[in-house]
Amino acid sequence: MNAAPREPLFEDMAPRSVRSGSAPDAVYGMWDWNINRYDVDWLEDLEAILPKRFPKSFRSFISRYIFPQFEFGPLLFLANTPECVERLYELRTGIFEDKCLSAGLVQSGFIQFARPAGGSYDAVCFDTNGKKSASDYAIVNIDHEGILCHDQIIITEVLAPSFGDFIKQHLGY
Repeated sequence: MNAAPREPLFEDMAPRSVRSGSAPDAVYGMWDWNINRYDVDWLEDLEAILPKRFPKSFRSFISRYIFPQFEFGPLLFLANTPECVERLYELRTGIFEDKCLSAGLVQSGFIQFARPAGGSYDAVCFDTNGKKSASDYAIVNIDHEGILCHDQIIITEVLAPSFGDFIKQHLGY
C-alpha cells in the first residue's frame, strides 16, 4: 500500500501519526500518508464487546499497523490511529457511533470494519454467522436502510469469502 499512489488527506483526516513529509501540499493543504508499524493496545477491549473476534488476517493487520481511513478497491477502510480524531471514521469508535445501526449489526453477528468507497453509509462487515474456516469470515455489504428503517439485515452483496481473498483479489493475485 505504501508504494501505491494514495489520495492525500486533509489535516483532520490524516493525524500526525500517519502523515508523511513535514508539511502539507501548498495548493490544497493536504497530507500524504503511510500505513505505519505500531503496536495497538486497544484491540482486546474492543473485541470483548463484539460478537466474535476479528478474523485472524484482519486482526494481524490492525494490531500491528496504523492508518487513516483509505479506499482500497470498492471499500473505504475505517481508520486505525492512536489519535482517534474522526470518531465516525475510526475503527474502534465508528462501528458504534450510530447506535441503532451498530446494535442491529452486532446482535446479528456482523462486525463492521469499512464502508463502500464513494460515500455510501452502508456497513461493510465480517459475517461471523458463516465461517470460511475456524478464524475467517466472508465480507458482506449490508444495506443501512434495512436496519434503520425496517429493522432487517439485508445483505446486498458478498464482496469476498475472506479478508485474505479480498486483498488478493484487489492486488491482482
